[in-house]
Amino acid sequence: MRKTVLFFTAAILSACTAEVDDLRPSETDENAAGIIGGTVDHGDPAVVQILGNRPNEPATFETCTATLIAPKVLLTAAHCVVNWIYFDYEMQAFLGTDRWVEEGPYVSVKEVHMHPQYDYRNVTLGYDIAVAILDEPLGIEPVPYNRTPLTQAAVGQPVRLIGYGDDESGWGDVKKHVSTTVHTVEPIRLGFGDAAHHTCKGDSGGPALMDVNGVPTIVGVTSYGEAVDGRVCTSGWHTPVDRYVAFVDPFVDAP
Repeated sequence: MRKTVLFFTAAILSACTAEVDDLRPSETDENAAGIIGGTVDHGDPAVVQILGNRPNEPATFETCTATLIAPKVLLTAAHCVVNWIYFDYEMQAFLGTDRWVEEGPYVSVKEVHMHPQYDYRNVTLGYDIAVAILDEPLGIEPVPYNRTPLTQAAVGQPVRLIGYGDDESGWGDVKKHVSTTVHTVEPIRLGFGDAAHHTCKGDSGGPALMDVNGVPTIVGVTSYGEAVDGRVCTSGWHTPVDRYVAFVDPFVDAP
């Protein structure tokens, strides 16, 4: 059985290929899809789409997903912001559900920070976590993030995945969600879903929500997945947020 790693990079919304100096992990299958087995999510206002491009270069336009964890702080994946850090991409957040039919609202992002130990050459090493700081606070209730490591007891527990990635038909830029379960708990990654219910391209940076003490809480951030024998997105792997609270907390606590 041939297995390849498929990275959940931001979707390129043009006919152009990525720039040669693009630092995002490369796709292994250009037909990768996003939330699989899900439905349109008309709720979860704290989950937004982040979009970026180089100034005056619309062909470099790309997207990811993020979650509001403080009035001006979005939690996302490091591989979603690496180009914005190194190549001065401009970024904004779309706060709606369906970018095909909604004109906004949009909020500008003034800065991004990825974990200092993230290595864009190999996302499977971990540290695939970042924050984006908005220009202005949002009047939306932030989502709490997990501070206690999950144990093997979490396997089989329900989890909900949210993102703006393409669906099975290739239709993206619409917020979708899917309910599934935890299947793997490891120190540097969490596995959620099955072949029919999971995340993929465009959902990067989006949240995996579990009830913690009765409150929906971000336990994972969508990172990467695998394709087997040519089938797209057969699994989904997520960054465990509890492992990186020392990185995230200072941005949340900042005035």
